Amino acid sequence: MQPNGISETSCVPILFKEYPELEERIPRISLGQFPTPVQQLHRSGFENLWIKRDDMSSSVYGGNKVRKLEFILGRAKKRNAAHIITFGGIGTNHGLATAVFCEKLGIRCRLLLFWQPVTPGVKQNLLLFSKFKADTIYKKSLWHTVISYYLLERLRHPGAYFVYAGGSNPEGTIGYVNAAFELKEQIHRGEMPEPEVIICPLGSGGTLAGLALGLQLAGLPTRLRGIRVSKSHLGPFQACTQNTVAKLMNQTYTYLKQRCQRLPLIDIRAPEILHDYFGDGYGVPTKAATKVSRLAKDREGITLDTTYTSKAFAAAYDCCQNKEASAGPVLYWHTYNSVDLTDQANSVDYRKLPEPLQRLIKEDIRKGI
Repeated sequence: MQPNGISETSCVPILFKEYPELEERIPRISLGQFPTPVQQLHRSGFENLWIKRDDMSSSVYGGNKVRKLEFILGRAKKRNAAHIITFGGIGTNHGLATAVFCEKLGIRCRLLLFWQPVTPGVKQNLLLFSKFKADTIYKKSLWHTVISYYLLERLRHPGAYFVYAGGSNPEGTIGYVNAAFELKEQIHRGEMPEPEVIICPLGSGGTLAGLALGLQLAGLPTRLRGIRVSKSHLGPFQACTQNTVAKLMNQTYTYLKQRCQRLPLIDIRAPEILHDYFGDGYGVPTKAATKVSRLAKDREGITLDTTYTSKAFAAAYDCCQNKEASAGPVLYWHTYNSVDLTDQANSVDYRKLPEPLQRLIKEDIRKGI
């Protein structure tokens, strides 16, 4: 048992078993339960559709952020950081995961938030930010949020540990390098056949970059596709593109190589990115995503969100339908949390939130949550 009630339920990361030098040189805190299961979706209508259940990564709060935060918060604790600052949309799952685990570790969490379409899930997350004692600052636009993160907050809080949106820095990305090694071991144990294609959402890039780098290091020839769910550019700056993923892959590889010279030399190759599933904007549902969300819930009991996973699952569904694109197993990597926090959200008085955030959730505060 680690301090503040977080249990060490997961084993040593397989990446560390392959390269023990990394365990000595990369701090990590055990937050999750790994490996997460791989399952065939028998009732989906396809024989070759599989799922990697990262929604089950923790009994406290699941999803893809747990893998990232093990390394991010490990680094923060080693630096004796008492304060984490990060940013995201008003319904940010990364922000919520950070708040949940920071609260358990006794680290203050500060969230800079920008607007996204308000859904029942977004309203619930806003309440949960308060439940887990995060400081929330509503900056309205993405531009103002980014400027505040890179300039104003660093002037005001010089001792804080800053974490990029989605936990997509080299430390966080290592979580998904290890996930690729985890998948390879599951394939070798016969838990699933080697997939021809892996499909996952692409937002801030850490999950996709980590998987892409990990597949190369692990020697798995599986094709990887990222389904873009965020704006590709922020003004003239690239934000969610093949180049940004490749840059994060290179940064993470350099970080690992500096700590383990035995790491093989590789020619970094960014994965394929599909743009057709983005729709009208970040967090805005598409017809295809809404359709497969109902299918996943009704047939498989799997909950998808409107921002990330429903769009990625729509792509996986289409991949299975298009036999020319994939004759072999398709693995959909499920990154959403499946732990039900409804009761905890309902215990929060929304009037404890900052006034601008109160206005976003005043209507029907209990109906959709």
